[in-house]
Amino acid sequence: MQYQFDRASACYDRALAALPASARRSQRPGLVMAAIYRTLLDEIRRAHFPVLHARVALTPLRKLWLASKTWLFP
Repeated sequence: MQYQFDRASACYDRALAALPASARRSQRPGLVMAAIYRTLLDEIRRAHFPVLHARVALTPLRKLWLASKTWLFP
């Protein structure tokens, strides 16, 4: 699972690096979702990848915090 985590993280890194700074404001919804999914991916890793027998989730409050932080500072 570490391999899949590393692969997904690299994809997020490449996608963010490829996004021109001038397009960040217009891409806010996608950036918000990327921030939420990337944080979820980090939580799955921190929990030692229990994806086959447990569900890892972010609280609605944490998602709201990530969304507002990402929306205000793209």
